[in-house]
Amino acid sequence: MPMPHVFPIPCVNGPTAAGPRVVRSRAEQSIVGQSAAMERVRGLVAMVAPTSLPVLIQGPTGAGKEVVANAIHALAGRSGALVAFNVCAIGDAVFEDALFGHVRGAFTGAVSDSQGLLREAHGGTLFLDEVSGLPLASQTKLLRAIETGRFRPVGARFDVTSDFRVVAATNERLSDLVAAGRFRADLAHRLGAVLIEVPSLRARRDDVAVLAAHFLRAIRAGLHLDSDAQALLCEYAWPGNVRELKQVLEWAAIWSGSTVTRYAIATALSTRFGSPAAGPDLHGDRETLLAALERHEWD
Repeated sequence: MPMPHVFPIPCVNGPTAAGPRVVRSRAEQSIVGQSAAMERVRGLVAMVAPTSLPVLIQGPTGAGKEVVANAIHALAGRSGALVAFNVCAIGDAVFEDALFGHVRGAFTGAVSDSQGLLREAHGGTLFLDEVSGLPLASQTKLLRAIETGRFRPVGARFDVTSDFRVVAATNERLSDLVAAGRFRADLAHRLGAVLIEVPSLRARRDDVAVLAAHFLRAIRAGLHLDSDAQALLCEYAWPGNVRELKQVLEWAAIWSGSTVTRYAIATALSTRFGSPAAGPDLHGDRETLLAALERHEWD
């Protein structure tokens, strides 16, 4: 596959040679993190958003790819909406109907016209989530619509048009799928005009504390971590990435007062699916539980 388009990366956080700190837009601020990797993501988003180029967002499950897609749409200034479509959530048999729509009478049960997702995204952005799961037959249909902006609703006699911008996300490398014969090379080229890599949370541990503070503010005003809890968060590998961090904090906050302790975090981690066996002993550590209850006046 040819190399995707590469933009120079501006400094988007901190002082520059020209002077003061660059002020981020609200959309850029939604991409939380202070690591060099996330600064790069923010820089690419700021540069590519105002263009009409398709964007492919690549990264592990739970890393925040949809947050990046929303930021691209918000910064694009397009008049239409962002229409999200998880391509794995619908069978190949009804893919064409979902994407292109249908006319009344096209099939049994088609009692009225349906405009489909491409027309819903007119003037806006079509976000194709988990695009790597798209069957080959559906890839052919999607490619023509992206290239021409023209498609034919199911049962219609004529093509219709839609002005939409495509942003896709995948947790697999499309280049690997192309090599394996599971993805069309021409569609991969079209989707990947600009590639944005969202790293795993394990690869940007500097962001763990920043993300934790962000999520805690959203959960409850005044909620914060003690130093031991923060250390545990930074030590953990986070196989479920940012999504897992958010869920753990939501669970730990349920039995915390204004301070989330290391014990609350450890307990939340130990009760998750696939948690390591070395979690806290919820049944044997009676004194720790009682001390926590006393600290929070049995609330």
